[in-house]
Amino acid sequence: MADPSGLFRYRKAIFIVFVLIVFATSVVEIFTEFSNGETLATMADDLSGLIISAVVLLGFAYEHRVQQKALKDLSGQLSSARGQLAKLDSSSPELAGQYRAVMQKQFDAWSLTASEQDVVIGMLKGLSFREIAELRQTREKTVRQQATAVYRKAGVGSRNELTAWFFEDMLDPPSTGIN
Repeated sequence: MADPSGLFRYRKAIFIVFVLIVFATSVVEIFTEFSNGETLATMADDLSGLIISAVVLLGFAYEHRVQQKALKDLSGQLSSARGQLAKLDSSSPELAGQYRAVMQKQFDAWSLTASEQDVVIGMLKGLSFREIAELRQTREKTVRQQATAVYRKAGVGSRNELTAWFFEDMLDPPSTGIN
């Protein structure tokens, strides 16, 4: 399938070339007819072609300039976003480590076994019980039983409530100071 924007640029280029030909032809024709002694009144059709093609070319030139400015602005924004992303990427391992430490404190408070902790992490990652069982090389029934034990120890009734427990504080809107 052809690139639609490439096809548009191709057609636009052909149109610009056509307008340039009309413009150049009009200039040559006006110059020739004027040299032969014709008046501007008799050259109305050539003059209108010249004026229309000049207006179209000026419109294309203006549009090109606007697009170049927008492209420059977008390029600056992209560069800025890349810089911000690089900062986030460099701080991600540290933040992940801090969050993992918070999670571990909660696991300890709930007295979760290492196997139960693995199941919780798998559930938080969105894995199914079958997928967790395959990764842990155990039976799906065992993973379900461990999940049930986790729900009981955490005081939640489902995977959704468990996930919400770990992410709810991060999703609360920031305090505005208004009570």
